[in-house]
Parts: sequence; C-alpha cells; structure tokens
Amino acid sequence: MSEGMQNAKQKSENYFNRHRKSRLARGGYWRHDYRFQLEEIGKRKPERLIDIGCGPGAFLSRVEEAFPEIRLNALDISEEMIRETRERLSDTAVATVGDSENMPLADEQYDLVTCNISIHHYPHPEKALGEMARILKPGGALLLNDMDCAAPIRAFANWIFPKLPGGDVKMYSRAEIEGMMRSAGFRRIRYRKISPFSFQCVGEKEA
Repeated sequence: MSEGMQNAKQKSENYFNRHRKSRLARGGYWRHDYRFQLEEIGKRKPERLIDIGCGPGAFLSRVEEAFPEIRLNALDISEEMIRETRERLSDTAVATVGDSENMPLADEQYDLVTCNISIHHYPHPEKALGEMARILKPGGALLLNDMDCAAPIRAFANWIFPKLPGGDVKMYSRAEIEGMMRSAGFRRIRYRKISPFSFQCVGEKEA
C-alpha cells in the first residue's frame, strides 16, 4: 500500500477537524444527491438509521426534518465533525467518533445505513462495507452515495487524490462498487447515476 493510502485516515481526520465551521461543511456536501437518499428512506420507513462518514451532520439534519420519527445515529472519524453533528441534531440522536473500517458498534442494530460522499476516503472500502453489513439488521439496507465520473476523469482523480490534503484515496467504477457490495454480503443491488458526477447504490442484507 502506498504511503498516501496509509496516511489517508489521519489526513481525513486532520482535514475535517479543521473544516468544521467552513461554509461548505455547514451547507452540506453534494446537497443535490440528498433528495435521492431521502426518497429511498421514505420508501423504506426505517425505525433506526445511521449515517457513516456523517461529516457535519448536514444530511442527517435533512433526514430529521423530513422524518422526525426515525431514531438517528451517526459515525465519523473526525471529533470536530461529530461535535458539529451533535449540535445540529436533536438530543435523541446518537453521534459516535469512530473508524468506518472498525466500527465501535454492536451487530444488527440498524434498519438502514447511509453513506454519502465518504467511501472514496477509505483505504479498505471492502472492510467498511463489511462493517456496514454487520451492523445492519437482517433485511436492512445500505444506501451508498459517492462520486462517479467518466473513466478518464476518474483515472486523473485517482492520480491526484494522494496529493490532496483531505485524505481522498480512490474513486471507484460501477463494477468495483457492485463487486465490493456483493463481497460484503449485500444482495438485490441497484446502481444508478443520479448526476453527471455521482451515483446511488442500494443493497440489502438477507433477511
């Protein structure tokens, strides 16, 4: 593994700790994509949802506004982003500092896992997806949202990612995402482009 990948987690933690109060963080990343995730949440009506790589809680604040009955949970490697999430959400929400590849969470306790524009930061995304499957109840689902570009742009991004300060590791192709989802145990996988630069992939854990 390259030095850039080895240091990606620390770079991400440091970068997002520093950017807790940035205008971009406060407004939410890739807000266009939220409506597709919210539509899927509305169809599934989970009792308990966790957002992995929650950042400053921008997405979860939208979920709380649209679905106040859902018990919300969050996980992020950045202490400052978790602090921001706790300030944004109601007192009933639970936000935890933790590594997505080694989550400090119990098995089979969530009906729905969401992960928005985060998996490209993970040095071992297959481990993170395995953890997401582990914490899901049987019959639960993962809503995965991340960047998706044409192959030449993706290749350039993957060349430049290690040089950036934010701990970006790799942008994945559709085949790679679907393959990792299957390997993690997800079934009935549905992948779709939701913008020229992003995708949504839904996978279910066997009941």
